[in-house]
Amino acid sequence: MSFEIMRKLLSRGVTILVGAVALFQIGCASSGGGGADPRKPQGFNTVVVDPGHGGRDSGGRANKLVEKQLTLETALKLGEDLRGSGLRVVMTRTDDRFYLLDERVALANRNRANNAILVSVHYNASGRGASGVVTFFWRTDSHGLAVRVQRALAQETGLKDIGVVRRRLRVTRNPDVPCLLVECGYMTNKSDAAKISQPAFRGRVAAGIARGILDQLAQGDGSIPRVPELNEPLSQATDAREY
Repeated sequence: MSFEIMRKLLSRGVTILVGAVALFQIGCASSGGGGADPRKPQGFNTVVVDPGHGGRDSGGRANKLVEKQLTLETALKLGEDLRGSGLRVVMTRTDDRFYLLDERVALANRNRANNAILVSVHYNASGRGASGVVTFFWRTDSHGLAVRVQRALAQETGLKDIGVVRRRLRVTRNPDVPCLLVECGYMTNKSDAAKISQPAFRGRVAAGIARGILDQLAQGDGSIPRVPELNEPLSQATDAREY
């Protein structure tokens, strides 16, 4: 075999190899590299439940309510409800302990291989006179989940349905898993606060979030419209604002 023929064969082989690698990379990118996809029925089996704040970070305070206490109690009940429905649950905290937001994100990411989603539980303490429940999301694969959780939470609690909001927050933008942040009522609103202060009502909050998660597990996005991808940088502690 002449040197020229060998050179052509080698060149053709390299071209084929490069093309195969490119196709493999495209396939990995389009599939998201595995993990949960709540847009599809039975698209996840693990829920990382994040009680907001904790330890030295008390969160909001209003009307004799302390957010870190409310979120922990609500999140523990949510975890109990989800386990009772057959889902695997991982808690970011189970007591009054402080964790950085990035530590919570890292825990969610470690459960990506377990087909996890992340749900962060909060209560609102901003906006004079504001009331109701709102669910924040960022990732396009989290929109349907956000809609179902928001819908079920508003129905279960009877609080004003503010809707779903796409916002670039540490626990909605940075995780490598589908994720939400749920604000379960305004501690600064006297009517909301009177309800939130009752343990039975907080049980209804947990039940509403659980029902939304289970509805999404059973149905996926269904007829819920999808939203486009947005290419924005990760949220950082040094950001002037998160949006």
